[in-house]
Amino acid sequence: MQKGVPQIMDITSIRSVLHYLTRNILPTKFETAQQPEPNTIQLCFRGVDSQTWLEVSWNGESPRILKINKPEKIGRESTLSKQIRYGLKYMALISIDQDDYERVIKFGFAKKPGDEISKYLIFELMGKHSNIFYLDNKHKIIAVGKQIKSSQSSFRTISTGSIYSDPPVNLKKQPKEDESFQSWKESISTVPKSLKYCLINTYQGVSPILTKQLEIFSNTNESEIMEKNIDLINDAILKEIFKSWKIWINRFQNKNFYFSTFNNYFYSVWFLDKEINCENKIDLCTGLENYYDHHLKQKKFELLIKKVEGIIFKQTNNEKKNLNIQYDLLSNSENYKIYKEKADKIFTKSEIKKQDIIKGQKLYKKSKKLKRSRELIKDRLNIYKTNIDRLDEFTTLLENLNYLYKDELFVKIKLLEEILEEICNEFNINIKRQKEDKKNTSEIQSLPIQVDTPTGLKLQVGRNMRQNDLISFKFSKKGDLWFHAQESPGSHVVLKSSSQAASEQDLQIAADLAALFSKAKRNIKVPINLVKIKDLQKIKKGGPGCVSFKNGEIIWGNPTRGEDYIKKNLKTVI
Repeated sequence: MQKGVPQIMDITSIRSVLHYLTRNILPTKFETAQQPEPNTIQLCFRGVDSQTWLEVSWNGESPRILKINKPEKIGRESTLSKQIRYGLKYMALISIDQDDYERVIKFGFAKKPGDEISKYLIFELMGKHSNIFYLDNKHKIIAVGKQIKSSQSSFRTISTGSIYSDPPVNLKKQPKEDESFQSWKESISTVPKSLKYCLINTYQGVSPILTKQLEIFSNTNESEIMEKNIDLINDAILKEIFKSWKIWINRFQNKNFYFSTFNNYFYSVWFLDKEINCENKIDLCTGLENYYDHHLKQKKFELLIKKVEGIIFKQTNNEKKNLNIQYDLLSNSENYKIYKEKADKIFTKSEIKKQDIIKGQKLYKKSKKLKRSRELIKDRLNIYKTNIDRLDEFTTLLENLNYLYKDELFVKIKLLEEILEEICNEFNINIKRQKEDKKNTSEIQSLPIQVDTPTGLKLQVGRNMRQNDLISFKFSKKGDLWFHAQESPGSHVVLKSSSQAASEQDLQIAADLAALFSKAKRNIKVPINLVKIKDLQKIKKGGPGCVSFKNGEIIWGNPTRGEDYIKKNLKTVI
């Protein structure tokens, strides 16, 4: 598996989570459900003195079941979550079933513990074939994560109202702890391919990550042993792999699970920290939640970056295209003098016919129209130029995210979502959006960066257009100072000098940060506008963060010095 993609939750990981759930949440009362993303459902169960949240995803790239901390309220308006909430209201979870090496999980619900099961939630966590089913007591499908039409699959169609059928039977060999080395070797040597291929295609429950774990755990001193042809691997090495294989089977069957990370990226739930010289000791459910939370947020962050960059690129091209059209029209409008001169010549003739008069009048009319249009064209040129500059500002805000060293991923994601919304609102761009709860309108918004100067004054840096507006007008007071790179897109920086007089050192740090958070950040020195807040004005009909000023002065900022300062002094912000 490649780095940068979250590790697929295989059967061993699934079994480890189910082992925890069986011991800790049976029986519990179903409380609520929400669907924060199209392929993810979050379920809440209430015990006698505790509440447990589960997250189940049938996303093909990262199917998973996890115990999670209480999430934000989002996705309660989805049809699937409403159906589950309504159908399982006041019911109790009384059983969790999963057979051997099958990645199918069945939750059974009854009116109360001891009663017959009347509703089911079934999770099939099988890569691209993953799905969720909500069934009645006769296994009729009430709701499903994704429906499969007959045109998509002739083997197994899935739709509401039909009877649920199990996935195809796994015909591979089942791992047995009492199997001999010779039998194991013969089984995997039938087709002479890579050891990884042979294990995956011979035995149930074997995933690419498990083969990687066996390789690490066996410590054979052979690199990439799983990629070698089985006929080229000697018995001594195969026996080491076989020892690890038997340990895995033993721990899988006896439910001895432990969470550990290895190779700085992967995780395992079946070998011990000390067995791989790992110092990271963490609770299994917490470890799994943290792992997927981090890597899925990292992936979301990267996708959001690409999405915003793509929108900016497309919109910039549109604005440039419209700008070139206006330049062509402006060039064409220069001909108004030519049409006027042609008309003048017609009316200076000694003999003027009726058709000459009509032609001359048309030429005068065209000349006047082209002359009048010049001002309108110039106005449109200014609009398109301003739009291109504005998009350049958004690009700079994206680049500035790289300098938020101590920010958590969720902060960066929040900032990206706000920047995306600002671009879409400003340029009337329609994109698909997640349906949000009506009650979720007061969601926490991100805050500007705030650091202290050496003398204790507060410095605020805007990270999107809304924040630029806030620190420049709403949060500022008379006596504060405003900084911005001269003729270069960038963040607004405000020095809170209304509380006490700013020193030369304070002014320099503010200028350095304004240089760092600007498009000119790669220059050695950057000219910075220093303006008193009272001399700052919001541009009418301009977007958020559009300002004009008077009585400014220029000081020089050093981006490198600003970067060093913020690395040492920035605290995590929301």
